[in-house]
Amino acid sequence: MSPTQISTTTKLLSPTLHLYHYVLRNSMNERHEILEKRRGFFVNNLQKLASHLTSSSGKNFSSFLKFLPIEQDLTASGTVLDLANVPSECRSSTNPNDDRLYLDTGIIRSRFAARRLNDTYLLRFTSYIPSIHQEQPLPVFANLGEGIASLPIELGQTVILAGILPESQYSKQEILPIAANCFSHYYGTKINPDKLILNEFLGSPFCIYVQPVIVEQFNEYTVNSIHLTCVFLYKDEMTQTQADEVYRILTYLLFSYHKIFFFSSQSIALKKKVAKNYEYIERLTEEYAQHKWDSQSLKKLPQESLEYYKKLSFLEDQKRLVEVNYKNYKESIAQIREITGQDVPLFFYEFEKDIKFYLEQLQSNIAFLSPGIQLFDKLMQSVQTQVSIDEENRQNIQDEKQAQLGQIFAGVGAAIGIAQIITTPVTNSFSLYIDKNNNQANSQPSIPSLWLGAIVSITLSILIGYFISLKVYKWFTRSKS
Repeated sequence: MSPTQISTTTKLLSPTLHLYHYVLRNSMNERHEILEKRRGFFVNNLQKLASHLTSSSGKNFSSFLKFLPIEQDLTASGTVLDLANVPSECRSSTNPNDDRLYLDTGIIRSRFAARRLNDTYLLRFTSYIPSIHQEQPLPVFANLGEGIASLPIELGQTVILAGILPESQYSKQEILPIAANCFSHYYGTKINPDKLILNEFLGSPFCIYVQPVIVEQFNEYTVNSIHLTCVFLYKDEMTQTQADEVYRILTYLLFSYHKIFFFSSQSIALKKKVAKNYEYIERLTEEYAQHKWDSQSLKKLPQESLEYYKKLSFLEDQKRLVEVNYKNYKESIAQIREITGQDVPLFFYEFEKDIKFYLEQLQSNIAFLSPGIQLFDKLMQSVQTQVSIDEENRQNIQDEKQAQLGQIFAGVGAAIGIAQIITTPVTNSFSLYIDKNNNQANSQPSIPSLWLGAIVSITLSILIGYFISLKVYKWFTRSKS
């Protein structure tokens, strides 16, 4: 059949949409404003979905969708909804502890829950058309999924489009075209059957459409999550009943799946950053002799070393997170096998191979990058030694100049002082001999006496000043050493 024929002739009984929407609630070492931003992202997504829903009495869901304050997000589990003003028609009449809200939009019935799941927010939403309304054509998934396909994705999202379709109503070759048609109506755009993965679960076709989503972009680094969409064609009502028992466990299986993929992608981006830092410190070490090191260089190295250590520690934390979630992932698979007696779709088994590969790569990356810490330490020691030697040399040069300057000042000062002291006595002494035959009444020394006295005074003061400057220089250099 052509896609048009499939769309018009293929009908499902009890068509159902299951949504598992995950948003990180808190991560390691995050500031309070980041937590508020994450909470705001999750709340906005809930409000977008709520705008399409109504209660059984026709009240718009947005009018009574309220949230608990973020300060009450302290426990690892529980609802994030303020249920105080929710109409009684939207609450369970038999279980007061049920945190799900029950909504009716035309013939579509919905169940809505928003919860804390350890470090993550979970939106668990189910919309379906009861079997009392008979079989429905495939375009019904456009109505069941209104507002969901366009929700922004962070940690990850899985949607399962399900319904009863007896094996007698299709051939094996028609499974992927039927699934592609379901996806096309859900997304509002044509999906190629060749892009789908065909598995089997509970003896029924289980088709998977995988879309990587870029969550964050840091220059050339990207962090990705997964938008997983599945079509589950129950072969009969008994299969639907079995599947309903599995959907609760799928909450935790998919939770681990999305976290592993997200943190693995995050760790790959982080590894690339740390690898660049490692190349940088390795290059600095190899080119040590060509660099001009000073006290400013020495101040930068401890901060760079700390940043490197923090990133490497975060990479090790990422590895532990993947390991913990891998353990939970395997436990969820075992629980499904125990309940149903059957294995999960092959897609989820094959993902285990990817997890093991991620962990091996992480361990290898950490082992390769860890020596960078020692390189930083050794470089800092070398630079510190070099800077100390250079500082000592500069200080010695400065001391030498100070000693020379002190010598000059001492010599000049001594010469001036001595010249002032001895000029008069020396001049008078010479005058006694030179002017003794001078019979003039003027007792002042003659000009020859003055000149000779000045020359001798200057010569003596220079010699004495030089001697004093030598003593001062020796004292300076001896005191510095």
